[in-house]
Amino acid sequence: MSKEKASAIIQTEISPLIKDYNGEGKNVILAVTGTSGAVYGLRMLRALLINDFNVDLILSEYAIYTMYKECGIEIKQSNITSLFPEILLLKSTITFHNNLDLKSEIFTNKYVCSGMIVSPCSMGVLAGIANGECKNLIEKSADYAFSYSRPLIIVPRETPVNKIHLENMLRILDSGGKLVPAMPSFEYNPKDFNDLADHIAGKVLDLLNKSNSSPA
Repeated sequence: MSKEKASAIIQTEISPLIKDYNGEGKNVILAVTGTSGAVYGLRMLRALLINDFNVDLILSEYAIYTMYKECGIEIKQSNITSLFPEILLLKSTITFHNNLDLKSEIFTNKYVCSGMIVSPCSMGVLAGIANGECKNLIEKSADYAFSYSRPLIIVPRETPVNKIHLENMLRILDSGGKLVPAMPSFEYNPKDFNDLADHIAGKVLDLLNKSNSSPA
């Protein structure tokens, strides 16, 4: 992808495709896997940050590679404000976690999780979550969300799907998780990749908000 296309992907104009939510003080785990569609992870991160959520970010090993290959971005703690300049005026925080750290502070009693999002999600990671494998931090965090009845929203992106994929998706739904497949709408005449990804990010935030506002 050319530098011109990459710069178009990370532009951060406020989009009406994402509603305003009060995320201040709420911790949300965002996991990004290495499947194609890194822009879905970037725009999901932006959507959380501009709504003042505290984001605990887990990047799989291949997510780092895919972000660079598709978007020309190497996301680090030091360049977050240059990628998303609007967060300078907001109250959100972002904490990076190693996907191999199975002793993460995410699992301590002091950490209160308001939900977990996996966007985009590869079918391999989806299978690990559906089967409770817990072999890395993404899978273990999803298992933790199930165990404590926290919202878990997954954005599967790969296509075509086969019967194994569908069975794994059903397992996640049966366990209380939600699925928002990366199937953006075109009825609002999107102008670029940002709009397509923001549409999905908006759907995820809608579900997250409803889950957190529902009676226990």
